Amino acid sequence: MCAVLFSIEEISSTIPREEEYLVHMGVGMQNSLNVLIVIGDFYPEISKLMIAGAVAKLQSYGAASVEHEVITVPGSFEVPAAISFAIMSDRERHDGYIALGCIVKGATNHHNVISSSVSASLGDIAVQHVVPLGFGIITSDSMELALERADPNGKDVGGNAATAVLRMIELYKRFLG
Repeated sequence: MCAVLFSIEEISSTIPREEEYLVHMGVGMQNSLNVLIVIGDFYPEISKLMIAGAVAKLQSYGAASVEHEVITVPGSFEVPAAISFAIMSDRERHDGYIALGCIVKGATNHHNVISSSVSASLGDIAVQHVVPLGFGIITSDSMELALERADPNGKDVGGNAATAVLRMIELYKRFLG
């Protein structure tokens, strides 16, 4: 039996930081990307923060310019349908999709039902349609926690979803070309 041991420092030094990864991603990519952001706007204050984080991340992407469009829908439950409409439309071609929304726990377990449904639907869309999709649906026990997760200076769920879609666009182009 042979065992090879690596220190955490050795392993982490081989993993590119986000900034390095995003710059590296642009190699071999077209000059412009088109990303559709769909946000459930049930909580407008949270929506604004999530859009700000996503747009800032897309604008900081240095290897190609990223055009984006923001579409609002009533709530998180409608996000998967709107993305499906866009995918099935012949009008525009998007290189990737960002799903944003917020589901906050109330007095019943309704938030669990909606969260599970939205998550499953978005996963199905990404796999069945073979499209790059960044997942940014917050499920939270309180508005305070949701605001912390939405804040671009906090957990930045919108920015993280934008980073995810950029990475998935790169993988899509690498394997499917």
